[in-house]
Amino acid sequence: MNLARGLERRLENLADGASASLFRGEMHPIDIATRLVRQVDFLAIETAVGPEVPNDLVLRLNPADINDSLDRGELSRELANVVTETAAERGWRLVGPVSIQIVTSHAVPRGILEAEGVTSTASTQPWGQLIADDGSAILVISLNRTLLGRSLDSDIRIANQEVSRRHVIIYRQEGSTMIHDLGSSNGTFVNGARLTNTAVRLNAGDSVMLGDLSFTYRPLF
Repeated sequence: MNLARGLERRLENLADGASASLFRGEMHPIDIATRLVRQVDFLAIETAVGPEVPNDLVLRLNPADINDSLDRGELSRELANVVTETAAERGWRLVGPVSIQIVTSHAVPRGILEAEGVTSTASTQPWGQLIADDGSAILVISLNRTLLGRSLDSDIRIANQEVSRRHVIIYRQEGSTMIHDLGSSNGTFVNGARLTNTAVRLNAGDSVMLGDLSFTYRPLF
């Protein structure tokens, strides 16, 4: 897993600027993060809008595998950042902020990391907007793999007959924002071009039409 340099540096320094020698026989924070991402990948389920991973996670380790000098609260926060950033990189859907509880147990074999989790719906930090060109609405995008449509179970519901029940999804993957039409009746258009069954990149300032509703895409960071 390629962690962002700043995040990797913070993981390396969780134990007072720890060098690798302090972790002989124990898991280094980067090793824990790498194994956690692998476990979360195993926990992914396929949904109508793509892969979804749990955001409320419990991480279990043997006590001998974690250095006593680590601040577990800080480690939990940094591991949550790893999962959040990996979700944006791989296109995983998260329905709420990531939280991680670290539990140690002698029942877990040495060198093994176990993870389990559930999905807990809660508000998340917005990362994009669709701004109606007529000034009538601002659609705030906060979930990765956000479903837009007329259906009541849409992440962003648009009560307009020109919009299909499940019209389109917008998500982040590999550093880009992507938009994917779900076979809508009246189509999704980006800069005037109708989408087919292939996701396309969405850039700042792009025009997006859902049926006859016109928006401009604005990333928030």
